[in-house]
Amino acid sequence: MSLSLLLCLLAFTFCYVAGRRSLVDGLVAVLGIGYFYGITKANLADTTSNFIFDAGVVGLYATQLFRPLNALQKTRVEALRSWMEVLMLWALLIFFLPAQDLVIRLVGLRPSIFFLPFLLLGARLLPEERYKLALCLAVLNLTALAFAVGEFMLGVPAFFPRNQMTKIIYASKDVLGADTLYRIPACFANAHAYGGTMVATVPFIAGAFLQKHKHQWQLYLLVTGLATALLGVLLSATRVNFVAIAILILVLTFSIKSRIGYAFGWIVILAAIGLFAAGEARLQRVAELQNTEYVKERVVGSVNMTFFELAAQYPFGNGLGGGGSSIPYFLQGQIRNPVVMENEYARIMLEQGIFGLCLWIAFIVWLASRYKGSRSDSWRQGRFLAWCGCMISFGIGLLGIGLFASVPQTCIVLMTAGWVAAREPTPVPEREKQTAAHEFKTAQQLPT
Repeated sequence: MSLSLLLCLLAFTFCYVAGRRSLVDGLVAVLGIGYFYGITKANLADTTSNFIFDAGVVGLYATQLFRPLNALQKTRVEALRSWMEVLMLWALLIFFLPAQDLVIRLVGLRPSIFFLPFLLLGARLLPEERYKLALCLAVLNLTALAFAVGEFMLGVPAFFPRNQMTKIIYASKDVLGADTLYRIPACFANAHAYGGTMVATVPFIAGAFLQKHKHQWQLYLLVTGLATALLGVLLSATRVNFVAIAILILVLTFSIKSRIGYAFGWIVILAAIGLFAAGEARLQRVAELQNTEYVKERVVGSVNMTFFELAAQYPFGNGLGGGGSSIPYFLQGQIRNPVVMENEYARIMLEQGIFGLCLWIAFIVWLASRYKGSRSDSWRQGRFLAWCGCMISFGIGLLGIGLFASVPQTCIVLMTAGWVAAREPTPVPEREKQTAAHEFKTAQQLPT
């Protein structure tokens, strides 16, 4: 038995056992594997290593997707389940169109269907479960930063060997225009996966940061988790993720304006990170965003008339997997009519046709309308931050590919979307509770 196959079996078992304990334990187990998935498969460098994370996800699904839901959980996921079923059904119908080889279509199911259940899992999270998940994400962010600092000081080649798995990492050596300074991937498959994952964790960690803390160390851990997310984005040198996290930081800063101590401490941390970045030239790749001509060229390169030309040429898509972005290197040669455009919505259109793209756009519009702040919800500010994070993530899809195939970023983004889309039960006012209790007690005392 190869080491990669053994790791797949261990990942499945680990996530299955954790998922049987609780939903949060299962999610933490899967995300933990996802954090180390990139560096693991890069050092094993065989085909089976590509499925280590998938095996862990299957283990989690085996314990959670078939578990009966209580009345509260059914209420939370009711509308979301309908959307998920529609999106999955259409992708399955496209799967049976033989536009691509069977193996390509099977792999194409991964970004189209495989990760979608994380929408339901995110919607089912209760506030106390969300808080526990946020603490674990903060720990994972710290661990990732340790790898990033090691690569910053010792160099990326000390952690990632040169092979087909690391082709993107070694092609990303445009920091300061030097040929030896790479964007830092930490323990992820590439720098964009690192930066994107750090951005995706912010709504959960920040939402927990705004709660009442049982212990002081939890507050310190959450603040550190947020700081390491920002540092991670700077180290990854990915400009689009820097814009995303900058927007989220602004929203968070104004969210804590009523808590002077928290606001002052957070501003001090931001200032310290800013001074550190200003003194280290390798962390200033994001400064290229000041070049308006470059930004314009970058946007036009992703959003242009080629999109409409492809839509006219492939109105029913190029077959599941025909977008090419989610196909591993050893299967790239089997794609018929390979067409790749640096736009996630172009990929959806190329794989699922115009109708499939319209379904996804309708879902995103519906998701955008789901935010309704409630003063009785202690996570109200965090949920608004989650809504902002979702809209930013789906907006970034216009400028690049991989939104629905990035490990573990995709899972966290979909969980965040599930949180936003969850139907919160209408709180019963305290006076009505007392009245109902009095009426029940009176009824019990009446003679039968």
